Amino acid sequence: MNLPRFVIVLPLVALAAIANANEPKAASKLYKWVDEKGVTHYTQTMPGDVNQKGNTELDRRGRVVKKNEAAISEEQIRAIQEEKARTKQDEKRLEEQRRKDNALINTYTTEAEIDDSRKRAVTGATQSLQAIEARMKALHTQLATLEKQVDTLKKANRPVSEAFPEEIASVKSEIARSEVEYKAKEAEIQRIRDRYDADKARFRELMSAGRK
Repeated sequence: MNLPRFVIVLPLVALAAIANANEPKAASKLYKWVDEKGVTHYTQTMPGDVNQKGNTELDRRGRVVKKNEAAISEEQIRAIQEEKARTKQDEKRLEEQRRKDNALINTYTTEAEIDDSRKRAVTGATQSLQAIEARMKALHTQLATLEKQVDTLKKANRPVSEAFPEEIASVKSEIARSEVEYKAKEAEIQRIRDRYDADKARFRELMSAGRK
């Protein structure tokens, strides 16, 4: 008597399943990477000496699963940080320049107005410089008088009061301070001139750009 056909088929299916279960599974992941010579490799694992390089993970069908960026060195990190710092500084300078430009065009309407402001600022600083100069002249006169008095006393063989050296030292110290102040005021006047010259040149640029 012939057995039903399905009785024969079922054992065959079961045997196939068992056989597939015993076969080693294919690698589920593949790495694509490039060595130092520019040669592309496909491996199931990343070699230890190149695992810091960039690579691409592929599935069994060769489709990209994930891209791994190469690890960056400390030197590269510093370079990135320095570039960010430079960019930030450049942005800060640009913002400061925009602020100055806005203040400039909102303060003046003509170059003549800038010239007038420059003249007033220089005049005020020059008056301060002249005051320092007058004080220095008075101090030098005072010093010469004290030294002459001391010299007269010595020539007459008369005692010189201890107050003279102290007063002379004080006047000399004041003269030295005045000289420093005088030079600082001269530098200030030059900075005023330079600043207004730069403002005038920038104002001209802004106005020319606005007319285009």
